[in-house]
Order: sequence, then C-alpha cells, then structure tokens
Amino acid sequence: MSVAYRDHFEFYTKGPYAPFVRETRSSGTEPIRIIHAVQPEGDFSDPAHTDVMLTFALSAGAPITRDFGGGKLRLSHRRGDLELQAPSFATTVLAEGDHEVLAFILPIAGVRAVLEDAQPHFDGDFGHLHAAPFRDFFLEQLCNRLWAESEAGNPHGDIFADSALAMIAATLLGLAHRSAPFSGRRIDHAASTVADYVEAHLDQSIGLRDLAALADAPETQFLSDFKATFGATPHQYVLSRRIARAQELLAAGAMPLAEIAYACGFASQSHMTDVFREKLGVTPGRYRKEVRE
Repeated sequence: MSVAYRDHFEFYTKGPYAPFVRETRSSGTEPIRIIHAVQPEGDFSDPAHTDVMLTFALSAGAPITRDFGGGKLRLSHRRGDLELQAPSFATTVLAEGDHEVLAFILPIAGVRAVLEDAQPHFDGDFGHLHAAPFRDFFLEQLCNRLWAESEAGNPHGDIFADSALAMIAATLLGLAHRSAPFSGRRIDHAASTVADYVEAHLDQSIGLRDLAALADAPETQFLSDFKATFGATPHQYVLSRRIARAQELLAAGAMPLAEIAYACGFASQSHMTDVFREKLGVTPGRYRKEVRE
C-alpha cells in the first residue's frame, strides 16, 4: 500500500529516503526548507511535487542517470553543480554510487509572488534549466549563505531568507531566458573541461588564455560564453572555487593556515584571510572553529 505524503519535504524526511537525511533546516515567512542528504547507490526517483527544488552538489559523485523534466541524461556531478526539479514532474534519479547534496525546497507560492509581474501565472517551469546541471556563482553564494544563516539559527529573522528567495527566483528566471552559451558547441563538454581544469589547478596560476584554449574559443567570445554558462567571470569563478577548497581543508583537519592558503592558490595566508573576511564575513581560523563546534 502506497503512502501519501503532504509535500516533498515530508516525502524526503519521513519516506523511503529518510535514513539518508543528515539534517534539515527551515527559514523564511514562506519557508525555504533545506535538506542535507548523503545517498548511496540506488534508485532515488521522486514523485511529482508542487514546489521548486534546487539541489546543490556538495561532492563529486559517481555517475547518475537523471531526468528532471528536460530529458534523460547520464552524468557525474562536480561540487557546486546546481540542478532544478520541475514541479508536477516525477523525476528519475538512478545513482551508481554515493552522492551528497543540499536540497533547497522553494515554496511555489513565494516564487510566484516574486515573479508575478515578469511571469504572470508562473507554473514553476524554468525551461532548459531542468535539462542538465548548471553553475552560477551568485546562486552558489546564496545557497552557502542560506545554509550558514540557518545553521546560526537565522539571526536576521525571516528577512534574509525572504530576500534570498526573491533573488533565487529572479536569478533562475534570468538564467532560463539566456540563450545557449559556448556558441552552439557541445556546452556540457566545454563547460566540464574548463571546470575540471580549474579544480585540478587551484594551487597554480590560472590564466584566461589557458581556459579559452580549453574551450577552443577566442578570449573575447570565451568571456561572454563563460559568464553565460557559469554566472560569473572567470576570475570570480576561480576565486569561488579557491574559497570552497579552503573551506574543505579547514573543516577536514589541522593543516596549517599558510599551507591551506598556498594549496588553494592564494598569494599568502593574509590574502586568504582578506578574501574570507570579504566574502564570508569570518577569518579562516574562525571558520574552522565554527564548523567544528
């Protein structure tokens, strides 16, 4: 006998996937509900639901065959990949190994309220964004800040989450209206090649000429295509990946801060400290202490 769940959050936290949920949080007037899950190999297909679900990959994973409303695709996630599940669409997710994600369940009523003027009677369909993973520097930062705010007990009340919901919805709509990047070439291959190169060379200088050569594109065209694909300039994207790598190393052990700085491509420990203060509002030492408490 099948069980009827009231919403997607209840399905995840009380249904068959409940054993794989590490933590749940909630914030906002129209609450954004967040799920941290670590799932093994298996079938993690979801029933149709009414809200918009944005997932953020926390680790590179084994291949997954998925269909979120834009056709079936087999891929391997990279840390920082974003995926968008279309409401009212039963998804397919067949994992060939472990994968770790943050899932942000965005209330459709709140999304509609934000997009009412630009997209009347919005039904949650963001077009090509459902077809494949994508990357966006601004959305990545919003996801990280929402998680950090909820971890701290939402010290700014509902105003931060409400503002974040508005920014996420507007950004997704803007991304959905963009034309295809990388000038009609195989977008997934070019983007994956560039992203993999960045991850493998974070401890080194990464030049625009090198990245453009990987995408087989003139530098001026590459800059435009890169921003359309990743939602950031190459400099912003590389910096975000350096920060993410440093966060991983800070949380993983007692590696000296100076060594972490050089391993992540920062000019010095003081440079890494300045970047953390500006982007995250904390020093690396304070960040390490907070994630371990």
